Amino acid sequence: MKGIVFDFGGVITLAQDGSLYRYLEERLGWSYEMVRAGWKKYRRLMDADKISIEELYLRMASDLNQPLSMEEAIEIGQRDYDSWAYGNPETIAWMKDLSKQGYRVGILTNMPSNYVPWFNRAAAEARAIAHAEVISGFEHLAKPQPEIYRLMEQRMGLAPENLFFFDDILENVEGAKNCGWKGALFTTVDAAKKDLEAIRF
Repeated sequence: MKGIVFDFGGVITLAQDGSLYRYLEERLGWSYEMVRAGWKKYRRLMDADKISIEELYLRMASDLNQPLSMEEAIEIGQRDYDSWAYGNPETIAWMKDLSKQGYRVGILTNMPSNYVPWFNRAAAEARAIAHAEVISGFEHLAKPQPEIYRLMEQRMGLAPENLFFFDDILENVEGAKNCGWKGALFTTVDAAKKDLEAIRF
């Protein structure tokens, strides 16, 4: 392996905190399962900048036959963004160490373009050492579309067989593997280090 690529949410950041789910349940009566179903239906459109985060929640509310004002949608969107904005110091320290070892380090994330201020807040250190990054919203693509992995290959300057990808969503890892990368589902930094060691030796 010559290049190690990291997802953002749940990998470079800590897992999403529970504040958003608590707010939605208390304010709107939406259960965790209802929210996840809405994300599954609409989140990739948002990540590719085809709809805003406010539109995502307005569509979810419409599906649930529940009125939601734009002001409420904006409030939910801010809470959603805030819930991801906590960097994982262990991952960031490991990324720095990999870079010092001579690996090219990249960031490949599904993220709407207007999330970038929160991205900077949570991952400024990671972005500073990354050799390349691809943010879905700026490219109007989203994992696991093959085109987004090909774009990452170009920016990393590496062939698919030289790249390893960590993501907390299995479908996105499988997308990378389908493009000829190696990859593993991210759970903890210790487990990720073992996954990488297993294919290096």
